[in-house]
Amino acid sequence: MNREKIFLKGGNKLAQSIMGNYMFICIPSILYFVFWTKYGAETGKFSKIVLFLFLSTTLLLCMSFPYHYDGGFLFDFRLIPLVLGILYGGPWVGAALLAILITYRYIIGGGDGFYIASIVAAGTYFSLLVFLTKYRLNSLPKIFRALIVSTALIPITIKLILFSLNYITYNQAFLSVAFRVIEFTAICITVYLIEFVSNHFKLQMELKEIEKMRVISQIAASVSHEIRNPLTTVKGLLQLFKEKELPTDKRANLTEVALNELSTAINIISDYLTFAKPQIAKLTPLDLTTELQHVVSVLTPYANMQQVTLTIELESDLSVLGDSQQLRQSLINLVKNCIEASSNGRVEIAVRMKREYVIIRIQDTGSGMTADQILRLGTPYYSTKEKGTGLGTMVAFSIIKAMNGSIHVESEINKGSVFEISFPGVR
Repeated sequence: MNREKIFLKGGNKLAQSIMGNYMFICIPSILYFVFWTKYGAETGKFSKIVLFLFLSTTLLLCMSFPYHYDGGFLFDFRLIPLVLGILYGGPWVGAALLAILITYRYIIGGGDGFYIASIVAAGTYFSLLVFLTKYRLNSLPKIFRALIVSTALIPITIKLILFSLNYITYNQAFLSVAFRVIEFTAICITVYLIEFVSNHFKLQMELKEIEKMRVISQIAASVSHEIRNPLTTVKGLLQLFKEKELPTDKRANLTEVALNELSTAINIISDYLTFAKPQIAKLTPLDLTTELQHVVSVLTPYANMQQVTLTIELESDLSVLGDSQQLRQSLINLVKNCIEASSNGRVEIAVRMKREYVIIRIQDTGSGMTADQILRLGTPYYSTKEKGTGLGTMVAFSIIKAMNGSIHVESEINKGSVFEISFPGVR
């Protein structure tokens, strides 16, 4: 019974030491690979210095809290930071970690254990260095093959040689081999986790780049398509002027058409540039009564053409910081979309103060949007209109964001939509 208690106590102590040592590995080392590689700083000398600091801290922690067995022998996971330093930091990081390992092992206790530990660590370092020099370890199978030789076969072989030379007892040799198997398993798990995390973040970065290229291609396709139409018209008119003698009044009318088409192309390019980077050099206080009355006066004729009733309700003395032209452009784009969606309906604009924010509420009685359409609203090359490019809405959203505002959209199919634009108020 006493033997069973002693065995269980020893097993619990070993398990606690192993788990404690592995936590020392996970906390500094894996966190480094999670956060450092996530933000794209996994290359360069500075990165290697940071990696060395993380791994040296891990190495010292592992060696400071080892498992003691059979006459002063120690077991810990000191080889894991050494291996990680060689694999991910290169030979110089590995060499610095090896020097720290040997020096600290001598400080905490010399003797035969020191020499054995130094031989095992040096054997692991040089064997793994040979693999790095001769082979490109760019995949997990290759890395694991190198680890089998470096962290399992060579340390175990060294222990067996020492046993055959009577430097260690049978019990010590058996426990050393068993511990090396545990250590090798822990190294493989750690390397797998690091590779998994690194590949995950690299895949995320690649997907972001693919998404950026997709968005750019969509915007380019949209802009080129919209510009091609007016330029084609202008080209046709110029060819007509060149080939035929036209009456003065006819030539004047066609010239006006050409100028209008060129203005359309210029407006499309301006919308694109505004979306890419809204030019708001200076934010000045704007009286919303003046700004919204201008928007309504501009759009009332268009609303009458669409048989839409356009109304406005204002609170006095409400101001926001922004650019007058940009604010008007964004509001005209949004209200115009609401008018087009509400044929024979109604569009209501209301402005009110809510706490420290000014809320501009635009509500229509149009066809409404689904939840998916709301999520995609304001993204490149997306429009709920058949021939729309989505540039107008993108510009409006971009300007509002540049003026420190936010926009919230609610909608229901066949019941209409509500756009709530919030700006910090000016007292």
